Amino acid sequence: MRQIVSPISLTKKILGQQKVDERISYRITAHCVRIEQPEGLLFYHTLTGELLLLTHEEEALLAKLPGSAPPVLTELVSRRFLVPEGADEMALVDQVRNIARRLKRGDGILTDYLIFTTTACNARCFYCFEAGIQKTTMTKETARAAGEYIATHCGGKPVHLVWFGGEPLLNVKAIDAITDVLRQRGVEFRSRMDSNGYLFDEALAARIKNNWGLYQVQITLDGTEEVYNQRKAYVHPEGSPFQRVLRNISSLLDAGIQVTVRMNMDEDNERDLYVLVDELAGRFAGRPGFVIAPRVIIENKGAKPYRYTEEERRTLADKARDMWDYLDRRGVAVETSLTQQPVFYSCWSDNANAATITPEGRLGRCESHIDKGLWGSVFSEERDEEVLRQWRKRRLAEEICSTCELYPRCVRLKNCVVRTERCSAIEREEMGIRLERGILKAYVEWKEGRPSGADTI
Repeated sequence: MRQIVSPISLTKKILGQQKVDERISYRITAHCVRIEQPEGLLFYHTLTGELLLLTHEEEALLAKLPGSAPPVLTELVSRRFLVPEGADEMALVDQVRNIARRLKRGDGILTDYLIFTTTACNARCFYCFEAGIQKTTMTKETARAAGEYIATHCGGKPVHLVWFGGEPLLNVKAIDAITDVLRQRGVEFRSRMDSNGYLFDEALAARIKNNWGLYQVQITLDGTEEVYNQRKAYVHPEGSPFQRVLRNISSLLDAGIQVTVRMNMDEDNERDLYVLVDELAGRFAGRPGFVIAPRVIIENKGAKPYRYTEEERRTLADKARDMWDYLDRRGVAVETSLTQQPVFYSCWSDNANAATITPEGRLGRCESHIDKGLWGSVFSEERDEEVLRQWRKRRLAEEICSTCELYPRCVRLKNCVVRTERCSAIEREEMGIRLERGILKAYVEWKEGRPSGADTI
């Protein structure tokens, strides 16, 4: 067997090696992903982060388990790919997460901010989770206060900003004010943006890479020209919004800013998205920084909430995988990489080093909870610790979790309004796709001589 990717250092430190006992009957861990390759079997541990390549002979020995571990497989015992029958692996994952959280606790330092420059938007997407939210725009005074707060609470560390909305470009002055303060205070920062792309132009794209530290923009395209223009429903558009956004994507790429096109998929636009991919690939494939990432539209959100049936979830999950395969064939799929950190938090909501900032300067945890769960303000040092504690609460595990290989990478929050109460086939499939792509990317890099701490076992 060969090691392709070393285990995550913090996880390895917490766990140590598992002792080999010849008297014990072993089974394959529930927390592994297996991908067949011509050279053998790729064996990835979703808790430890280690990736191995087993020979076909070693793979055949695995088929004889559970039972005593053959001598040639004892390394798999010490590396926790094989575990004693009856082992409570869910409890072990939870224990590792709790220890990792304590070790990585930031002591109040905040280095990641998602900033709502405004909740107003120039589009009317039917699935937008902000439907019904009051439209508010950040003032210059609040923006400068936000910049001062960020500078004061980053602990001298580099800061990462996400410009969000509504449409963040409806309030360029707030972005300018915040970044001006950070430069004046000597804070190192960089930023990315979620935007519909309509309000960019060549002049703006040319200046914001340096002024805003902007390295990447995510722009949503939901279909070809007619479908896109209908689904986005822009307010007072000039000409074709679709063509305008394509021109702006080109301007951003010319300025050296990465563009990730997010394609929101449902049953209505799925076939049209293949035509869109062909059009985008014909125009942008091969241009540095251009990629596409498909996502199934989150259910039960927007102006016309709708909950998928289980059959629809399974169908959409299959269609998501088919779309990823097609993007690969066209050479425009976004790359995914294996994490080098234990997965001990879900998102911004329970990340102790992250915060959202509303247009009024209130501090929160979740971009989908802009008007709820707020715990502080950029104008004050007061923190509502009870609200922060509530954001850290996890949902109880489901029966499926005990045998799910993705459990070490899946953290579900009790207050989450995006991930449904029950585990969805769509969630599992999309998470699995990204993980498999990361595994295969690491394997290709290893074969090309770019190993990640790999060695012969």
